[in-house]
Amino acid sequence: MTMRGFRRFQHIAQVLTVLVVLVDAVLLATGIITAGQALSLFAVLEIPLTGAVATAFVMVIVVRMRRGDGFRTAVGQALGQSPFLPVIRAEIRGYRALWRAIRGRDCGVEPGAVVFHARRGTLALPVAFAIATAVEIGVLHLLLPWVWLRVTLALVSIWSLITLFGYLSVHRTHPHYLTGTSLVLRQSGAVVAVIDCATIESLSLRSRFSETAPTVVEGRLFLPSADGTTVDLTLTSPVTATLPALVPARRKIARVDHISLYVDEPERLLAASRTAARPVARPESASADTSG
Repeated sequence: MTMRGFRRFQHIAQVLTVLVVLVDAVLLATGIITAGQALSLFAVLEIPLTGAVATAFVMVIVVRMRRGDGFRTAVGQALGQSPFLPVIRAEIRGYRALWRAIRGRDCGVEPGAVVFHARRGTLALPVAFAIATAVEIGVLHLLLPWVWLRVTLALVSIWSLITLFGYLSVHRTHPHYLTGTSLVLRQSGAVVAVIDCATIESLSLRSRFSETAPTVVEGRLFLPSADGTTVDLTLTSPVTATLPALVPARRKIARVDHISLYVDEPERLLAASRTAARPVARPESASADTSG
């Protein structure tokens, strides 16, 4: 079996393992099967699937070591092939970012750099969702007669809120920043582009509302908020922009020479750019451009 075959087998086995646990739990919770039947179903299906996952894991390690990888490298490669690894990493990153946000700290900013946040308006939807979730928990507490189900749904709702605010915190604790020589643009905790200040031909205030999600359109990188963008940059030479994604294969990479981004204090970015290495700041009156 080829390495691609090992990987495919490992993915399928892990997905089936999780599905069996979920189906078993749902059938037990809804009373379709008894606890004894659930245990039997788990033993009949889950134990063989777990063995298949373990076998695939060992096989990948063996193949990697035969190709010259060390044991630690081979184990890391085997773990990295799990279809759930990106989700787990994103979950852990969210918890860490939430802890930083509670303490009011940014992440990954170089010493002495000038920070530019894009936080304004980002809390409106999560707060509304939190209020709706609190109401939902209260309603379910009154309607559901089973204590265990009420507690379970309440815990799931609280966990979903923590996950949501963790995801939001990743963005809020990873702002754009300007060093003496470079402007670093970030999105969802990842560096999108590093721009040499010497390549900034112009930087101007301009409101654009055509894009409300990160994207690249005809050589222009958009890093907006829900209200669009507030700053336009024109570069003398293209730079590589990488838009992050939960699944690495879905990351978008493009060459761009125009950038539109949102920052809470665009005038401050204009002022700071004047002290960097040869940017040409061209203030303009803020104008609305709905054409994109």
